[in-house]
Amino acid sequence: MGYHADVPGRFATVLLVCICLAGCDKKDPDTPDPGDNSGDVQVSPGDRLGWTQPASDTSDITAVQFALYVDGTRTTLTSVSCTRAGSAFECSAVLPTLTTGTHTIELAAFVAEGGATAESARSAALRVVVGARAGAIISTSSIPVITVEQAQLTLSPMIDGLNLPSDLAFATDGSIFVAERGGTVRIIRNGELLERAALDVSREVTLPAGGLLAIALDPKFGESGLMYALYAAAAPRDGQEFMLARFRAVNDSFGERAILLDRTPASPSEASGALRVGPDGKLYVALDSSSDGRIAGSYATYNGKVLRLNMDATTPDDRAESSPVFSLDHPQPLALDWQPASGNLWVVDRVGIDAGRLSAIGGDPRQKRAAFRTSYALPAGTGASSAAFYRGALMPMFQGNLFVAAEMGRELIRLRFDPANASRIVTVERLLKDQIGAIRVVAEGRDGALYVATESVLYRLAP
Repeated sequence: MGYHADVPGRFATVLLVCICLAGCDKKDPDTPDPGDNSGDVQVSPGDRLGWTQPASDTSDITAVQFALYVDGTRTTLTSVSCTRAGSAFECSAVLPTLTTGTHTIELAAFVAEGGATAESARSAALRVVVGARAGAIISTSSIPVITVEQAQLTLSPMIDGLNLPSDLAFATDGSIFVAERGGTVRIIRNGELLERAALDVSREVTLPAGGLLAIALDPKFGESGLMYALYAAAAPRDGQEFMLARFRAVNDSFGERAILLDRTPASPSEASGALRVGPDGKLYVALDSSSDGRIAGSYATYNGKVLRLNMDATTPDDRAESSPVFSLDHPQPLALDWQPASGNLWVVDRVGIDAGRLSAIGGDPRQKRAAFRTSYALPAGTGASSAAFYRGALMPMFQGNLFVAAEMGRELIRLRFDPANASRIVTVERLLKDQIGAIRVVAEGRDGALYVATESVLYRLAP
């Protein structure tokens, strides 16, 4: 059982190996092995438990459930996410809400069948010390930020009271649209958060597994009022499925929903996806592999792919074999953006519990499949959740840089590229480390500033 919490001076990870239960002849599941659980682990609400689950295939994983004992009180983990890693699966789950202070936790594996439950003995105990909420404002005043070039910037809190932001979009009139994971879109105008949600699909999603993942405004939003939204909704027969929908704005409220894509299964534990309008005016949609990494490389499904679509979700005429599949092998996509220098599409994928992968994709859209240009691994503990290239003139030292929101690492990662080779990262700078909490979203505004969102607060980074 691994706690992925950023502790000053070290990254605390405690590994627990759970033995697969499906297909075993034993009546009771084997007891999870906690490994070395000596010492206290500092955690905050929103951190994740992590463990390795040996299993032959996805069906074995789905047969196993996990019970967490907090100070002796049992609760079932309902947000378990498992990704294949060789002959096993890397699993994780959101840490349940705990009061501030020290707690003892234990993990057990169980199988429920025919009204009977077979549960293993509890693992060895782990002591955790719960600190402040990960997304809380640490400072209500502006925070000075000095870059490696000694450029002096200021991070200013703009809005508090948000609820798990998942994406940002910016209109030409200065309005900021904030997507919240729970299924709502809020509007910030003239520095104020409008009280009424502009869109609310919360009744269709189930947290923490599903939710509103991404939004994108029509390039002519000022005229059309159209917004696109990607969310994971509860499926008719259990589980959940991706929904790509288009809405029209009238008086700060989105209606006239048109479903453009549905019936594509989403990960049953923690859905991931991304949505952007490309420089070619096409809609790019990334969908996770529904917790089955084997299908990410198959053309038989949209899962684990980046799709390239017309704005009405039809397949562009220039696509080879009339397929909207633009890129394969994206089991857990989180973010999309185009590099100004090369025009390549960069995709952020979650890999394992707390690491990530950056992939540069290019090629002629008329080809059957875009070509991978390069790939980089983000370090363990990053927990990437969002990414954006900087194109503005307000902060020229950032032009062409890629910024990655590291939710688990609680920092903003700045990647600089070789001017002679746009695929080569030459330096990495870590900004805002442990200064504002878990950073969930990063985006460039129309004013050239960088906007970053934590669990509840939107900040603006500018000179």
